[in-house]
Amino acid sequence: MALWLAALALACSGPVHALGMDVPYERFATADAVDWVQVCGQWPTRKNEGVYRIVHGSQHAQSFLYLQWMQRSDDGSLQPVHTQGIGEISNDHAEITLTRLACRATRSGIRITAQASSGHEDALRSITIEAGHRPGVYRYMASPRR
Repeated sequence: MALWLAALALACSGPVHALGMDVPYERFATADAVDWVQVCGQWPTRKNEGVYRIVHGSQHAQSFLYLQWMQRSDDGSLQPVHTQGIGEISNDHAEITLTRLACRATRSGIRITAQASSGHEDALRSITIEAGHRPGVYRYMASPRR
């Protein structure tokens, strides 16, 4: 009887697929204006893992910069807890273009550095943005390039 049930189960099971289905790029698509995304550093959360994500976009010959506090959900995917635009850069009248973007983790959060050129003046500035563990809180500093 057990042999007959095993044969019946095998016959009714249909084909077995060893590999999963292909996942198309569109499932991960971002806005066309986004040209740089980086995960950088970790922040403490009440549950699961928290990381920072920096998003740089370009539109109308200027930069837009956003900082996200991300948290890993129970299924393992990253979800934004808070998205913060860097107001000193991400407005349509700033006319700032960023180059040489870099991010590194610090003990109290992250530090983003870049070179900034402005459409309003010929000076090139070094900028630093520090963000801590509290979502939405950051500090912006700019100094003339030496």
